[in-house]
Amino acid sequence: MTVHRLQKWEEFKDKALCLRPQNVFYLSEPHLFASPPLGLRLTFYHGQDMWVFVDYADGAALAKTGITVTNHLDNTRAEIKEQDIRNFLSKVFPGVEAVSLPPFIY
Repeated sequence: MTVHRLQKWEEFKDKALCLRPQNVFYLSEPHLFASPPLGLRLTFYHGQDMWVFVDYADGAALAKTGITVTNHLDNTRAEIKEQDIRNFLSKVFPGVEAVSLPPFIY
C-alpha cells in the first residue's frame, strides 16, 4: 500500500473527483501548532493506495477548506461540528459517503 499525503486542498479534491471513491473518511483531531489546537484529517482509498489530507484551524475556520471552527469559552479547545463536515463533503463530493472515524486512543 502506498500512502499519498497531499498538502493542498485542491490536489486532494481533484484526486478524489478523478478517482471517485465510495467513501471519504474524516477525523477531527488535535493539531498542536494550530490556533485553536484542532485539525481535520480526510482520507480515501483507491485500490491499494491511500490518499490523506490534513487541515488545521486558523481562528474561526479551517485554513485550507474553510470549514467553521467553534471555540469553547476557555479558548484552549475547539470543535468542528460533524454536520458542518458532512455538509461540506457532500457538496464537494456528491454521491460519496462521508464516514466518521473514531478518535485514536494511545
